[in-house]
Amino acid sequence: MRMGVEITDEMVNRAEREAVKREPNITHHFDVEHMSDDQRNEVGFLGEFACCELFGIDWQSNIRDNYLTIDNGDIRLGKYLIDVKTETIPQPYFDKVFNRRIDDDKPYGRRLITKNQVSLLDKYDLVVFGAFVRGHYRKWYALGYMRVRDILQNYHVTEKSPFGTTYPEPAIAVRNSEIHRMDDLGAYAERIRERIANMS
Repeated sequence: MRMGVEITDEMVNRAEREAVKREPNITHHFDVEHMSDDQRNEVGFLGEFACCELFGIDWQSNIRDNYLTIDNGDIRLGKYLIDVKTETIPQPYFDKVFNRRIDDDKPYGRRLITKNQVSLLDKYDLVVFGAFVRGHYRKWYALGYMRVRDILQNYHVTEKSPFGTTYPEPAIAVRNSEIHRMDDLGAYAERIRERIANMS
């Protein structure tokens, strides 16, 4: 399964428009130095669009009409409801994360789900973790996925990182080595596409 998805101009333009629509209805619980709130929203939308593309889903038809309420999941893939988490990772850390050569207990060795998002996890079946190389937003990469029940059973919210600092916001910190490769989820998506094609 291809792990990188090209971001088109159409995706960028739509992400900018959707970010403006969503901003009045979202609360950012912490700031990041390398991005404005609008840019964070746009990166999130681009991750959702790219993940749809990865699974062969029409990303435009997957966009919500409004953002007055919390969503019920970013993507429906067959029986699975998926939440997509997209982050930006600077080099040289990105290559180590993507190629699974990062130490789980070193900087960028964990995939974070912030405390305010944890209460929403029960609505989903899977979390797909994706990333951009920081400063380069024309290709989104799928890092892997994990079942929500496994996250909730094996992890708890913490403020402290394993490398001696504190996170900007308390979070569940999933070990990069424990997220599943996308191959079997991609094969599942392919079977769904084949089933739909045979029905038409």
